[in-house]
Amino acid sequence: MNEETKTTVESNQNTLAQFSNSLAAAVAKAAPAVVRVDDGTRLTASGVVWSEDGIIVTTSHGVERDEDVTIVLADGSRHAVTVVGRDDDTDIAVLRVEGGATALPAIARVESDSEVHVGNLAIAVGTPGEGGLLATLGLVARKQETQTAGSPEFILHTDAVLYPGVSGGPLVDAEGRMLGLLNRMFGRGMGVALGTPLVARVAETLLAHGRIPRGYLGIRTQLVALPENLRAGLGIAQDSGLLIAAVEPGSPADTGGLLLGDTVLALSGEPIGDVMDLRRHLHAGQTVPVQIVRGGTLKELTVTIGADKG
Repeated sequence: MNEETKTTVESNQNTLAQFSNSLAAAVAKAAPAVVRVDDGTRLTASGVVWSEDGIIVTTSHGVERDEDVTIVLADGSRHAVTVVGRDDDTDIAVLRVEGGATALPAIARVESDSEVHVGNLAIAVGTPGEGGLLATLGLVARKQETQTAGSPEFILHTDAVLYPGVSGGPLVDAEGRMLGLLNRMFGRGMGVALGTPLVARVAETLLAHGRIPRGYLGIRTQLVALPENLRAGLGIAQDSGLLIAAVEPGSPADTGGLLLGDTVLALSGEPIGDVMDLRRHLHAGQTVPVQIVRGGTLKELTVTIGADKG
């Protein structure tokens, strides 16, 4: 090996070592805020210290019970927690450490939608079972941008491996800041993280009300593919919609003129790709245009969304 080649190899080794150390530093920065959630069942989940006054966010499916739930901090200390509330739609649960905890190591978070891009490095961090801290590396493979009441939110897809028990932990960037809350169930086994703005909205609402007030239409739907000839004839870009299988008498949908057999395409001009999309766009009290296909033609109705009394 000549001197020039040797210098190049050493330079590459140094670069790789620096990169490796920077990833380890990012995990080390997030690690104190990653907790194990123990609800007394066979499996444990991960969670994140959301604020230093003892608020923990995790997945709802990872906390099967509402009583006798504890968390284990990175320092090994165990604390009893109260389940503040759950949101079935996003599968988020908020816990509060009992006894007025203060100065817990809250995680640093990416707050702005503009700071997250497809192709960014992403590290999934969790504490599954008794094995301690676990981290896997990947990319932000996809970013689904959404809005709730006009505020930008996002859902991230990552190719970082999510092992069982990692759900509820953070997906962090190369600086150790939380990008989103990991959830294998939400992603049907794939790598998905609910973005921090979405988690913040749900957490704040659960802390204030104990539940998420939901908009209500009064329909039962099923996802259907739109035939190619129909899409071409109507100039529709999306390839699916929600077929209305039932309309509750006297409901906002009934009052607004929606009928059995209509296919919902969009609310307020936003395409509706699945039931989750529909739920995210339902805000009680708002009067919105609803685009539908009825009898092979496009129609637009106006519906005032009601409040789900839950």
